[in-house]
Amino acid sequence: MVTQDGENVSVEQPESRWFIDSDWYEQNRRSFYDMSWRSLCAKCAEKLQKRKKKVTTGDILAAIKNCCSESPDYITARLPIMESAFRILLANGNEPLGVTELGRRLSERRGGDTYTASPQMLNRLLSNDRWYGFKKVTE
Repeated sequence: MVTQDGENVSVEQPESRWFIDSDWYEQNRRSFYDMSWRSLCAKCAEKLQKRKKKVTTGDILAAIKNCCSESPDYITARLPIMESAFRILLANGNEPLGVTELGRRLSERRGGDTYTASPQMLNRLLSNDRWYGFKKVTE
């Protein structure tokens, strides 16, 4: 942007960062536990089901991060982009990711799908989510 004095001024916005809001699930009568369970690989699901103690969401996230997300078929181009973004955030321990990094990871895992992984497209998709509980970090 150029001011009246002819000075160039940067108006860049800080990059938005996103995570999965588990409170959103409760408010919408949904289960974060069930949604994350669906992302487990068959081996981890079976292993967790055989445990004697109750399986927590933390157990599920740890299994996804340490095992499931390492599989090449954890995220593929056949998955919907929003499901892929959900799985990326689960694999990251649900730590917030910026849209540039999220897009880079999506593009890698989905075979170079750069259009749907662009920061602008991801911001638009994540902002309009009504299924996965994506929430922008506010600082």
